[in-house]
Amino acid sequence: MLSRAFWKRSGAFLAKDSMCRMNLLKLWNLRTMLNNSGLPVLSRQSNAFTGRHIMGDRSDDFSVEAVVLEITKTLTEAPPTIGVIGVSGTGKSSTINAMFKSNLKVGHAVATTKEFRDVNLNIQVPEGRTLPNGLKPNADSVYLRVVDAPGLGEDVSRDREYLAMYQKNLGRCDVILWVVTARNRAIALDQSYLDLLRNFHAKIVFGVNQIDLVEPMNWNEKTNEPSREQEQYIEEIVRDRAERLSRTLGRSVEVIPYSSKRKWGLQAVFTELVSAAPMERAWVFSLIKGFSPYDFLPADVRDHIIDIINRERR
Repeated sequence: MLSRAFWKRSGAFLAKDSMCRMNLLKLWNLRTMLNNSGLPVLSRQSNAFTGRHIMGDRSDDFSVEAVVLEITKTLTEAPPTIGVIGVSGTGKSSTINAMFKSNLKVGHAVATTKEFRDVNLNIQVPEGRTLPNGLKPNADSVYLRVVDAPGLGEDVSRDREYLAMYQKNLGRCDVILWVVTARNRAIALDQSYLDLLRNFHAKIVFGVNQIDLVEPMNWNEKTNEPSREQEQYIEEIVRDRAERLSRTLGRSVEVIPYSSKRKWGLQAVFTELVSAAPMERAWVFSLIKGFSPYDFLPADVRDHIIDIINRERR
């Protein structure tokens, strides 16, 4: 791992390098990401700033520009990926729609998600703002992928099929949001399925949805937040779910309360998901740590908006 002193000594040289054209702060962020990943490690050899990719006994040299291209390729082919799973009827699709402005079909009477489906999202960068580490979004880039899953427990005849889908698809998710509901005290089904999905326990973050329906259901409409009476019950619900899920997983579990309907608490859920990224993929998630879920647009929505803007400019 390269020292901070090296980067300070190299500052003048880097500032003159016409190939990279990135300031020292951006390169320091790049260095942090790469030192925590399997991608090229930055080094300086013979007054030439290079990246050295270590793979077994093989050593290849890359320019900084090539390293950035490698990062961009990784982000496009294997972007940070969040899975949203849980028992049927907990509001998984609604959570994705509320958090990322997507338009997944939601069923209020019967289950509508029958297979895993990907929602590819691009960062919506306000004018004058750039992505971390100098990367810029483009029409072909995907900077976040959210995977919507069919709900477990919908029908015993489909459970085996769904569980096979879970085993197949959860491996490609960097982190997983398991959704439970505030008003349903029974989590035996969740515990049973969690026991069958032990391979993915380390990736799971828990969210309690529908807290707006907690008694006495007197949500504060003016400030869009739980009433004082609801807050007391929500604290009890969060504590209860955390204790029981912790016993199931054999580790301490934090449960994040939120409401997909009211769009309340979504930032806390998103922050927890980004923070829970595994070490080997932490560098990928570091690119979106400075963004809220509202900075993302679905690719199809983005294209539609671009078409409208282009038409208005003609």
